[in-house]
Amino acid sequence: MSLLFVLFSFTLFDAGFVQMLLNNDTTAWEQLCDETRPPEQDLDTLSDLAHKLAHWVPKSIIAEQAVRLEGHVTSFVVYGNVSHCTMLFADGQTAGIFVPAVPSAWNTGPPVQKRAAAFGMYIKTHNGIPVFVAPNIEWFPDTWLGNLGFDVALLDHVPVSRVIHLEHHDEETNRRAFKFTEADAMPFYALLRTISATSAGWLEDEAKKQDAGMPFGVIDLFNRPGETRGKPMLLHGTAKRIIPTPVLDREVQALFGIEHYYQIYLFTDESRGNPIVVCVGSLPEGMPTGDADNFAERITIAAVPYKLWIYETPGEPHYAPVLIGREPIWHPKPSPPSSGTLAGFSFTAFLVLVCLWFAVRLWAQGCRRKRVPNPNPTS
Repeated sequence: MSLLFVLFSFTLFDAGFVQMLLNNDTTAWEQLCDETRPPEQDLDTLSDLAHKLAHWVPKSIIAEQAVRLEGHVTSFVVYGNVSHCTMLFADGQTAGIFVPAVPSAWNTGPPVQKRAAAFGMYIKTHNGIPVFVAPNIEWFPDTWLGNLGFDVALLDHVPVSRVIHLEHHDEETNRRAFKFTEADAMPFYALLRTISATSAGWLEDEAKKQDAGMPFGVIDLFNRPGETRGKPMLLHGTAKRIIPTPVLDREVQALFGIEHYYQIYLFTDESRGNPIVVCVGSLPEGMPTGDADNFAERITIAAVPYKLWIYETPGEPHYAPVLIGREPIWHPKPSPPSSGTLAGFSFTAFLVLVCLWFAVRLWAQGCRRKRVPNPNPTS
């Protein structure tokens, strides 16, 4: 990608809109755009702008208006509430991108050559290097999920914990970890779209590879949610509820093109009466949905663990692992014979019995003839 082409082709945010994000502080905006002024002198303004882009501006508008930057982050510096990433592009040019935070894993791993992307708002060029502000930095590690184009950094917004930790966390952390909140909108639907775009059978094959290298069982979904997240698993069991779920959030519809999905409440031999909730984008043709007491459909499904969910029921809260899959493999029950088939079978059986009756009768008559003495024997 040519950075020169990017700078001449992007749609710049309206200056009035940006000034509104900066509380109409014209001086701050003019200083920020001053190409002779190092951006490090305006960290408070950059931080304010980056955080407001992240939390105030709809993602769909940013995706339409901002510059799409794709390359490798070669280094980053954290300045309190804002981080500066240096991105290297395929043509050898570089740019500086200010974001609210970098992916949490970057703080423990090597800081170079992270495959990344961002929707950036161009601010200025300082010392020949373009400067952008972005709501977030996307990260695509060299893993099966990152190679599918899923932004793994999105999972930073969804903490995971074991139920045993409920008493050790504050209320907000528990809410975000064990409930579905506004923080789940981007990672949940992004992962659902990514998995739904895979080809049939691909996720099942990937789950078998994962099982061979680092096996996880159903119990681990309950007891080790942090370790299992993002690692595909192959599950077999009975779906006792399949619920179509409409997506009413227009922002989600615009970003991901998802208007509905299905919640499958799966029970396996290992889950011991506890449901595993698998969310999928589609069902096999003809597969029924429902939640009646006698509803039960046998399925096999490959799915990716997402988080442990605590839901309220009469009596006490219950918890269930939530996974995301593509489409279940359905094992329908054998169809009962139709009335026409039964009638045909009965008629055939009747004919067989009649034929047997006649055969036995003829055989018996032949036997009697052999036993009758000849009235006129010859000497």
